[in-house]
Amino acid sequence: MKNLAFNSIARQFSTSAKLLNKPLYLTPSKWLGLPPDQILDLHKQRKYHLGTNYRKNDDECKALMSTSEASRFTPQQIQRIYYQGEKAFSELVNHPLNSPNFGKPNTFDEYPSIARLKVRAHRERREYNRIAAYEMPHLVKYRQDYTKPKNKPITLKYTSILGEEELPINQKVVLTVKSEHLGLSSKELHKLRLLAGTRYDYRTDEIKMSTERFPESLQNTRYLLDTLKKLIKEAKDQSDSFEDIPLDKRHIFAKERKRKNKKHQLRDLKFPEEWKRPEDAPKKEKTLVGYLMDAIKN
Repeated sequence: MKNLAFNSIARQFSTSAKLLNKPLYLTPSKWLGLPPDQILDLHKQRKYHLGTNYRKNDDECKALMSTSEASRFTPQQIQRIYYQGEKAFSELVNHPLNSPNFGKPNTFDEYPSIARLKVRAHRERREYNRIAAYEMPHLVKYRQDYTKPKNKPITLKYTSILGEEELPINQKVVLTVKSEHLGLSSKELHKLRLLAGTRYDYRTDEIKMSTERFPESLQNTRYLLDTLKKLIKEAKDQSDSFEDIPLDKRHIFAKERKRKNKKHQLRDLKFPEEWKRPEDAPKKEKTLVGYLMDAIKN
């Protein structure tokens, strides 16, 4: 009998000890009177640790209702959210209880995406129409006659292909200049044209150079300008004027001869007779008009 009494006392002691050691988030009955932030934190901890074993509790609901002063919801609204879940929360957020429109459907609808794009395009067109009507006429007072510049004989041509930035042609630069615009004497011009070699065209008096050796077009521009300066510097050095050397025009003659040969070749090309196969030609089908003509002839 003494052993049985001792065992029951020990069992009661161990049970009370477990209750004392139980975490606070598992005992909602002790939450009442705690600060609102702590109550909400305990509620989150209880849902997280219990997981699928989480069950709603009246003591927990009362403790959450006591946080109404720190929130914008009344105790009744907190109780409704606690038991009904997100549905009640969304209804309360969209239609507050103190709103005169509570419970009424929202009748305001925004334009669909396609309609908004059309309205935006229409507004842009109207904006440009206003600019054309009211602002552009004032540009007449800035009108000036175009005069072709004479002090810039050098022409630089750049090429840029969108979407194909890795092509070498994007960094290619072509420099074109007429030799007579460089302000040189006749002897200096003769030497410059000889130094330019095949890059000089006597028909147009143009020196044309191009390069794509550098990765950036600005680098290629600087290289061409430096090369032109070196040519002009050498042409002005009359220690050897090259007066006894005639201008070489063979590269121009070769270009013209090649172009003429191509034209003659294309003009003289004829379809071989042995390739012709008239039996394989599509047969001409008679139309209604053809049948009528045959009937009239017969």
